[in-house]
Amino acid sequence: IQIQQLKADLLQAMDTIDSLVDSNRLNVQLLASIPAVLILFYGTRTLFLFWSNIRMKDFRLPHDVHADMSDYLKKVEECLVLSNYQLDASVSMEEGAEAPIARAEACLRPKEMGQLLLLLHSYLNLLDYMSPPFPSKQCDSIHQSVQKLLMQGQMSTSRQLELLKVIQSKH
Repeated sequence: IQIQQLKADLLQAMDTIDSLVDSNRLNVQLLASIPAVLILFYGTRTLFLFWSNIRMKDFRLPHDVHADMSDYLKKVEECLVLSNYQLDASVSMEEGAEAPIARAEACLRPKEMGQLLLLLHSYLNLLDYMSPPFPSKQCDSIHQSVQKLLMQGQMSTSRQLELLKVIQSKH
């Protein structure tokens, strides 16, 4: 009789344990899914980084590429500032010059425009081939701003500098 009583108590305890495990099944499943989500998230980021490096044919981290892009923008700004300074100096020498001549000289000269185009081309190459750090809408917006920056003869260097500051804020 004691053995039967012990057997009945063990069966009752096992039923209690089974009901406890069944009630915690959802908690255990959620706990098991958290590492899977983390692996998926970081695996996807690593895959995009690897894919962008293959496209770039250069294995650099996005932080390094972003720093290079910032350097290109600073060099563009320096080019515009220096050309604006040279234009201001040439206009101040010709005090008797008419306003249309001063406005025509307020645009970039061919050598300066070539240097500006080379720097912007390098910047846009990095932007296009390292697009995972940047959303596509932001890339399109930067492209449009760069196209506006290159309106030759329609924009003074001071306005180009102002537009460059807008591009830098988007970057």
